Amino acid sequence: MLEYIKKKVAEEDPNLTDLSQPRLLKNFRYFAEIALMLIQRRGGHDMEADRLKCWLYEASFGLHPVKPGRIKRHL
Repeated sequence: MLEYIKKKVAEEDPNLTDLSQPRLLKNFRYFAEIALMLIQRRGGHDMEADRLKCWLYEASFGLHPVKPGRIKRHL
């Protein structure tokens, strides 16, 4: 998923250009959180799996259709 996000950013996906600067910064924050989690290889607890799903959703916001109520927020 991180490779997909990187590709979309590199290609300057039109969906991203519609996002506000604060939203883009939020996307970047969660992208960085995921990368750090993977680098540090913290334990694979269920809570971390749920948090990872939420962070992936946030990092890829604007690159997928919004489905309200589908992802629990752990922010």
